[in-house]
Amino acid sequence: MKDPRSNPWSSLTDERITYVLKLLMVVVLAFYAGEFVLEFLARIRAVVCILIGSIFLAYLVYPAVQRLRRRMPLLIAILLVYAIILVAFALAMLFIVPHIVADIGALIHHYPDLVARLNGLIYDPNDPITSRLPDWIRREIAQVPAELALWVRVHGFETFGHLVYVLVGTFAAVATFIIVPLITAYLLLDLDGLKQGLASLVPENRWRAALALLADVDGVIGGFIRGQLIVALMVGGLITLALTLLHVHYAFLLGLLAAVGDLIPYVGAVLAFIPAFVSAWLTNGWINALLVAAAFAVIFEVEGHLIAPNIVSKQVSLSPFVVLLALLMGAELGGLFGMVIAVPIAGVLRVLALRVFRPSQPNASSGE
Repeated sequence: MKDPRSNPWSSLTDERITYVLKLLMVVVLAFYAGEFVLEFLARIRAVVCILIGSIFLAYLVYPAVQRLRRRMPLLIAILLVYAIILVAFALAMLFIVPHIVADIGALIHHYPDLVARLNGLIYDPNDPITSRLPDWIRREIAQVPAELALWVRVHGFETFGHLVYVLVGTFAAVATFIIVPLITAYLLLDLDGLKQGLASLVPENRWRAALALLADVDGVIGGFIRGQLIVALMVGGLITLALTLLHVHYAFLLGLLAAVGDLIPYVGAVLAFIPAFVSAWLTNGWINALLVAAAFAVIFEVEGHLIAPNIVSKQVSLSPFVVLLALLMGAELGGLFGMVIAVPIAGVLRVLALRVFRPSQPNASSGE
C-alpha cells in the first residue's frame, strides 16, 4: 500500500483550499475597492486638496494653539494664531517680495547679455576650464539658454495662464484661501469630539494601544511638516545671505527657489546651486563661482548634519537611502505633490511596521 505521506497534495484539504480561495477573493475585492476609491478621490480632487491643506495647516498651528489654550478660550487662541500668521505674511510681502520682483525683472532684462557672456566663455580659448572641454559638450552647454527660454515661453507662460485662470475665474479656488483656514479651525475646535468618537469605536482594552499608535503617527507627520518648513526657511535665508555677501545677482530669487525646493528633503540647496553658480561665473568670474560652490557645500552640510536632525522630528527616523527611495516612488506615483508627502507617508509606514513586527511592546501586544 502506498504511503499517503508521499503524496505532495495530501496537505491540500478542503478546508485549506477554501481558506486560500477566500483569501484570494478578499485580495481581489480589496484591489477593485481600492481602484474605486482612487477613482472617486480623483473626481473630488479639489475637495481632497482642500482637506489635505487643512490637515497640513492644522499640524502647523496646533502647538501654538495648544499653548495659548491654557490661558484663553480655544476659539480666541485659533484667531490669535491666524492673526499672527497674517501679520508675518504681510511683513514678508512688504520686505521680501519687492526684492524678488526686482530680481525677476533684472533677470528678464539681462538675460540676453547673460547668454552672450555664456557663449563667449564657452568658446574662449584662454579659459582654463571651458577650453579643455570637448566640442560636443560646449555645443550642448551653449544650447541650454535657448532651450530654457523656449521651455519658459511654451510651458511657463502656459502654466501662468492656467494659474491666473484658476485664481481669477474659479470661485472654488479663490475661496480655498478662506475654506482651508475655516476647515482647519473647525477641525481644531472639534478635536476633542473626534477623539471621543474614536474612543467609542475602539474597544476599551485596545484604547491605550490606539492612543500610542496615534501619538506616534502624529509625531511623525507633525514633526516633519513643522520641521521641514522651518528647515526650508532657514536654508533659504542662509543661501540668500551667502549670495548677498558674495555679491551674486538675484540672491533673493535664488533664496526663494532654495526655500521652496527644500520643502522636499535634499532638493532645495541642489536646485538653487546651478543657477547661482552660473550667475556668479558669468558676472563675477571663476573665483567667485568657486566661493559660491563652497558656500553651498557648507550650507548643505549644515542642513544635513545640524539643522535638519535637530529641527525635524527624530520620530521620522528614516535613513537617507529610505528618504531618497520614498522621494523617487512619490515622484513616480504623484509627481511633485507625491514627493512632498512621500517622506511623512514613509515615516507612518515605519511606525505601523514597528507596531506589527514588535508585538513584545506592551502597548502593541497587550493593548493596555
